[in-house]
Amino acid sequence: MQITHLEAFSLGKAEDGYSEDRLIRTAHHFGVLDGSRGPGYGEADVITAIMDDAVSMMGAVPKDITLEALVEAFTALVRARKIEARFDDLRRTGGFVFCLYSAHHHEIWRVGDCKFRLRGETNAKFWRTEELCAETRAMMIRSMRYDGLSEAEIMAHEAYDQLIAAPLSCEANYLNRDDDDAAFGAIIGTAVPAPFIERYPAQSGRLVITSDGYPALFDTLADSEAHLAALLTQDPLCIGINLQCKGLGPGRVSFDDRSYISADLG
Repeated sequence: MQITHLEAFSLGKAEDGYSEDRLIRTAHHFGVLDGSRGPGYGEADVITAIMDDAVSMMGAVPKDITLEALVEAFTALVRARKIEARFDDLRRTGGFVFCLYSAHHHEIWRVGDCKFRLRGETNAKFWRTEELCAETRAMMIRSMRYDGLSEAEIMAHEAYDQLIAAPLSCEANYLNRDDDDAAFGAIIGTAVPAPFIERYPAQSGRLVITSDGYPALFDTLADSEAHLAALLTQDPLCIGINLQCKGLGPGRVSFDDRSYISADLG
């Protein structure tokens, strides 16, 4: 299947440009890795090393690598980095999710909540635990508004970014469980249960892959950016039409890092 690359874009949520997203574009694969340092772990050096190592790995893997073998390789990489960093809690110390197109297998591969759009149809994954955390955050921020605080005052409040620290820490316990209906998958250094390793046959047409920093996907970057900008204008705290676990705040240009890559498959 011939690949005609169209657009690729990645931007961190912070004004300083730092991002835990990574774009993948090799001879045999393209897509997005979406990293997270995990709840309660503020230092960026480990997750930055993990993400950079994962990009290097993708540049070296054989074209016919299977999805299962790639997940195992990613998992081993993350586990090794965490052991090196002396992390004793694999679930709360971050990792990444991904969505990739494999040219050799003519498949779209995913672990986690990255999104893709193929031939005008979007495939998005939502975690119930994430929705609960976002709903809890919205309830707390609405309460602050009822107490008379403005949007600017809420964003500047010392507790703004820690409002749901406890629920997010609890959410991490659901990662890569195979015994709970609310569980979800990610590359964190523990085995990823088979139901969370997703593959979809690729058809000819426009394929767009993004991180979850885009609430909705469109066939062009401009349309995706315009939709995001409109949501951030209407709901900067991200408690209504764009319900999220984070919102705009001092030094931030969006609620999350965002990455977009598209191609025509022929």
